[in-house]
Order: sequence, then structure tokens, then C-alpha cells
Amino acid sequence: MKFIIKFISIFILAVFANAENNTTGDNNISDVNKTEIKQEVVQMLNHGENNETDEVVDIIAEKIANSQANENNFSDSPALISVLKELAEINKQILLLSGHNDSNATISELATLNENKRKLLEQIPMAITNQTISRENVIEYTKKKERVERILARNKNQYSYEYIKTKILANSMRINEIFFTTFIKTENLFINGAKKSELQNEFRKALLDLETEYATLYDYTDEILNKKNLLNSKQKDEINETLEKFKVYKITSDEVLNYLLQNSDLLASNILFTGLNLKQILNYINDKMPFNTNKINAGKWILIIIITLFFYSLRKFLAKIIYFIFKIFNKSGDSEAIKIQIIDIIKKPLGVLLIAYAIDICSAIFYYPAPVPIKFGNFFSIIYIILYAWLIIKILDGYGIMLLGSIARKSGRKEVINLIIKILYIIVVIIALLFVLSRLGFNISALIASLGIGGLAIALATKDIIANFFASILLLFDNSFSQGDWVVIGDVEGTVVETGLRKTLIRTFDNALVSVPNSKIMENNIKNWNRRKVGRIIKITVGLSYSSTAEQIKNCVNDIEAMLLNHPDIAQPKDNALNQNNLKMFYKQNMVSVDDLAGYKNTLYVSLNEFSDSSIDIYIECFTKTIKRDEYYRVKQDIMIKIMEIVEKYDTEFAFPSQSLYIEKFPKIEIKNPKGTEHENV
Repeated sequence: MKFIIKFISIFILAVFANAENNTTGDNNISDVNKTEIKQEVVQMLNHGENNETDEVVDIIAEKIANSQANENNFSDSPALISVLKELAEINKQILLLSGHNDSNATISELATLNENKRKLLEQIPMAITNQTISRENVIEYTKKKERVERILARNKNQYSYEYIKTKILANSMRINEIFFTTFIKTENLFINGAKKSELQNEFRKALLDLETEYATLYDYTDEILNKKNLLNSKQKDEINETLEKFKVYKITSDEVLNYLLQNSDLLASNILFTGLNLKQILNYINDKMPFNTNKINAGKWILIIIITLFFYSLRKFLAKIIYFIFKIFNKSGDSEAIKIQIIDIIKKPLGVLLIAYAIDICSAIFYYPAPVPIKFGNFFSIIYIILYAWLIIKILDGYGIMLLGSIARKSGRKEVINLIIKILYIIVVIIALLFVLSRLGFNISALIASLGIGGLAIALATKDIIANFFASILLLFDNSFSQGDWVVIGDVEGTVVETGLRKTLIRTFDNALVSVPNSKIMENNIKNWNRRKVGRIIKITVGLSYSSTAEQIKNCVNDIEAMLLNHPDIAQPKDNALNQNNLKMFYKQNMVSVDDLAGYKNTLYVSLNEFSDSSIDIYIECFTKTIKRDEYYRVKQDIMIKIMEIVEKYDTEFAFPSQSLYIEKFPKIEIKNPKGTEHENV
């Protein structure tokens, strides 16, 4: 009777779900009537076999009472029995098609059937949590079960065909009882906010019990069919036909339970709803509403708004908590500006993560008492993976650099620490990618295995494509240039337009579009003119004439240097990465040369350089603060004019290329007198 009680509930539930939209009745059954109905059902079903049976009986009785109290309430949720029937029919068609010869038509039909099966499986969780049970169906099923037991009890000939058919029917009913009782208990676990492990244990137990019952059924039918002269050919055909139906039913039940086992986290999403007593809060809000909440559930919308605002305001508070946790591991004193920067680094990803979590909770409230649909659950899972990876990377970018910078300062191994940070970034991205692929349905173990010998031939055939692909990934991680940067790669110079999976497009300054394979970029030196914060070099050689005195040259050198040191547009020693209140640069100074990393140049040289052929040269090297082309030439022009003023100030002059010609002996030249009478010797 234990299995009878279990199956009664579910079987009736599904049948009633099909008919509930056509049912009419009184929607205002009192609590007293509900209690009476429940007591009646418990008395009818409860045979006191064991605690598990009592638990299921109580659940069935409660559902029957609620079903009769709310029989006029319509639901858009799919009826469980209808979904299961459709799944069984699809599996039957798949078995038939699988026996045909391979053809394009068969493959296409199988693809369509499998897609329809996937859509039906997605409806299962929603259907389970919206089951209804009628008292009439329970009574009908109970009577049917009792008739089967009476036939088995009174029939002494266990090899009669009537006994065999009834025995098979009894086994099939036990299978149904296990299957549908699992759904009843699953719904109850969902309502009570069960953990994922509890749901998984229930599904695993059901799969094991079903496997045992099917084995018992097949053993019994094999024994009967193998006995000679026990059954005629017609009777054997009937039993074989019944076994074919059980084959389809077993495939369907295994698929449904395995699907629920794999997606048990969606049915466990109600744990927070139950743990926070949101149901009681929701009912309390609806009770206080001055209007009918059957059409608009005001309680749900109010809770959704409150939760969204709460999580949005929580992000900065949590960022401060994480900051102080990391302060425990880093005893160095940090300024308030650094503290603010640390909080700002993770505030955005943490804020987005909290908002996503709020939306997840709000969706659970919106769909309650049904679970969130599978497609939304998978979507949120992928979003969580991406957001957690983003948050971890940002934490490494902020706190990680701070902590590892302190370690580098003590160990002196800057290169190793810097490499560790990059490796951690890559590990986080790879792990996140594997989790995303897993949620999308890819078999990660098979994917990794496919990278072995099987992928070797493909790798050899497409080595250039693969080389370019991985080069593009390395370029992204290496961050050598970005879109819009002015770069020189080999003999190509121009602005980066786009970096694709195979090539990078560069627009040259004469407006030609050049495609450079990513693997070739990795082989060449990359000169990036945009990776400068402060410092575009100016080199000037001032040539003074040899008529200049030493004092004049010395004064010119000193005044030019003083002019550059006081020029507002020339980079000074104070213009460096550490003076920009940048947290990352502050802690990275123990790992790398931060000025060279960030692009700060502030050196300034003014000195007498060379005695050239035509001039005494003063060499000037300095850097402008700006790196923009137009501003650079403006500053350079101003510097050159000021140098001219200094040279004029000390009454010296610029030299220019000249040559002196010395003639040791002039030839004798005769000049004829214009009158032709006399000559003059020169």
C-alpha cells in the first residue's frame, strides 16, 4: 500500500491538471472545509505503514484540499501528465526512426524530435511545482489498486494468463508510484526551500528504485516467455507489446530524472525565499493592500523594488569590508586617497554582481511558487561566472598588486612577481571559460581529450590559422596596443583600426589600409607612440660661431638650461608616475620601472657638445609635457625662439657652414690697354 499511496497523489495530480481549466466550483471554500477534506483523504489513504508513507499521505491530502479550494484558479503552467505523454510519444518516434536506414530525412527528423524533447524537458520543473490533485481521482486509483490486489490474492494459478497480466500491471503501477511520488516530494522540497544536495539525493534514490523495479519486471517476463507451452503466440505478442511500451516509459523516466538531477540547482533556488520568510512577508503585504491582489500581486512588486534598492546601496559598504580584510594582510599605512582608489577599483564589478544577484532573487519572487525557468537559470549561471571572474581580476588588479608589491619589495624578485600576476589573470579567464562552456552543455572532459592525438592532424593542417588565432589572444593579453594607437610594426606605420582573430588592420598616414597577420606582429618589434603619458622628445643642436668667447658660450648654456627648467610645457623631474596618486603605480614600483611602464620621460640635458667644422655646438635634449602632435610643435617653436633670444642677448651669433680659400701663388696676368698702345702687368 505504500506505493499505492504515493502514486495515487501524482497520478491524480497530473490528470486533474489537464482538466483544471475546464473545472468550475466555489473558490471560497472555508478553512474548516479544507481541514475536513484533508482529514478525509488522510483517513482514506493512511494505513500507517511507515513514516515515509505518512509524509507522502500528508502532502497528498494537503494538495487535494488546496486543489478543491482553488479549483477556479487558472494557471499558464504546463500539465505534468501532458508533458510526460508528449515526451513518451517523442521517444517512441525516435526509437522507430533509429531503426531505419541512415538518410538525410531521418537525420533531420531526429534533430527536430530532439529539439522538441529539449523544450518539453524545460517545462518539467514548472509543471512539477504546479501539480494539482482531485479527491475523485485518488478514490478511483485506490479502487483500481485494490482490484489488482484481489485478483492476485484469489488466483491460485500463478501461471494463468490472467495472473501474469495482473502481475505485470501491479509491477507497472509500482513503477508509476515511484516515479510520480518523486515529483510530489520534489514539489514539497522546493516549497520548503530544500538544498541542492537533498534534491539530488531524492532523484538518485528514484533512479535506483526504478532500475530495481524494471529489473524485477524484466526478469519476471523473461521467465514467463521462456517457459515452453505456457503461453500461446498471441499472448506472447501482447506481453512483448507491453514490454515495448515499458521500454519507452523507462527511457522517458530516466531522461526526466537525470534532467532534474543535472538542473537541481534551479529547484534549490527557493532556499533563500524560504530562509528569509519572504512568503510570509509577501502575504502580509498583499493582505494590507486596499485592492484585489489576484490580478496584480502588489506584494511581489514591492519586494522586488525593495530588494533591488537594498543590493544597489550595499555595494559600497561591501567594498569597504573587503578593503579592511585586505588591510589585515597588508600592514603598511595607506592614505585616504589610496583607500578611495582601492574601493573604486572593485565597486563597479561588485555593484554589477550585486545587481545581478538582486535580479536573480527578484526573478525567484516573480515566478514564485514556481521555479525560475531553465533558460533564465542557465543565463544567470553564466552571468555569475563572468561577473565573478571580472571581480577576481579587479581584486587582483587592486589588492593583488598591493600585496604582491609588498612581497616584491622584500624578495627583490620583481620579474617573478610580475609574471605571477599575469599567470593569475590567465588562470582566472581559462577557468571562467571552462565553466561557461560547461553551462552551455559542452562536455569539458571530451573537449580537453579532443586536444590530444585527434587534434594533432587538424593542428598541422591549419597551423597558420591557429598561429594567428593564438597570436591574437596573446596580443589581447599582452596589451601592446589598442584601437586608435599610432604604432610602427616592422615597415608598417600608422593607426590601429582593429585587431581580429587572424589579422590586425592598420591605416597608414597616406590613407592606405594594411592587413598584418597577428603571428607576424608577434615576430616583430612593436613601437607604440601612444603609450606615453608625459614626454615627447626635443633634440636641438645650437651651433655658435667660432668668434664666440668661452664666457658667452657658458652664459648661453646656463640660460638655456634655466629657461627649460622653468618652462611650463617642458617635463620636469616631478612629472613622474609616482606623483599621479595612482595606486597601481605606487605598489608596482617594487616590481617594474613604473616611469618607463607608464610612459613618463622628464630628462633634460644642455651642454657643450662638439667643436664642429664651422661651429661650436651646444646639444639640447628635453621632453615636452604634451604628447599631442600640434601642441608638441607649438612648444618646440617657443623653445627655439627663446634660444634665439638668449643667443642675441649675449651678442654672439649662429654659425653657418663656410669655407676659407687660401692661394699660395697668383699667376701673372696681363691686361691690355683699351687704346691698344700699352700693357700693364699685374
